[in-house]
Amino acid sequence: MNKKGVTLIELLIVLAIIGFLAAIAVPAYIGQQKKATRSEAYSNLENLRLLEEQFFAENGQYTGNLGTCNPDNDNIAAIQAVIPGFRPGTGLSFSYCIEQNININGVAQTPCFRASAFGNNGTRVTGDTFRIDCNNNRNF
Repeated sequence: MNKKGVTLIELLIVLAIIGFLAAIAVPAYIGQQKKATRSEAYSNLENLRLLEEQFFAENGQYTGNLGTCNPDNDNIAAIQAVIPGFRPGTGLSFSYCIEQNININGVAQTPCFRASAFGNNGTRVTGDTFRIDCNNNRNF
């Protein structure tokens, strides 16, 4: 009698191998998604810095304070009203704001600005905060 087919043991072994591979691949995939989301914030902050410098070159001053610097504050419209070139897209995981006349290492910087990105609650980047200022100091 020549029986061909798959035994229950063989099926269990295949399932165990698939489970093992998934246990390795899923955390790596989630880490890459978080890294991509952070890269979007870095790019948007660099864009804000360049737009602030352009605004300064054209107007002799930086913009005023734009938005409230906290997670979950959608300040995009407030920023775009003054800096129309800022187009970060939709479905953002970060909230953005701009502060003026800031302190750097305890020293008042006038004129100067700091653009910040705060990870919104309920996203992969909750609690993340990134900043860039007029001297191109950044924490990313």
